[in-house]
Amino acid sequence: MPENEKITDQDKETISRLLLELATELDLHYDDEDMFALTPSFTVIKEGVKLLERLHTTVHPDVLRILARHNKAHQ
Repeated sequence: MPENEKITDQDKETISRLLLELATELDLHYDDEDMFALTPSFTVIKEGVKLLERLHTTVHPDVLRILARHNKAHQ
């Protein structure tokens, strides 16, 4: 990756905030029994979490909690 295309700390913060915003909205507006319909959205959230972890960036605990809620709804 060229030097001018590296992911900056601001980029990481933006990704983190976007994940939190999306996860929070899903958490607020959907009941556990409706979580199955959100699998495409949660797949994107999971990919974002993996990206942040690969970049050694802390994932907001609420994002992890909401992912756990989605996973629990699929057991």
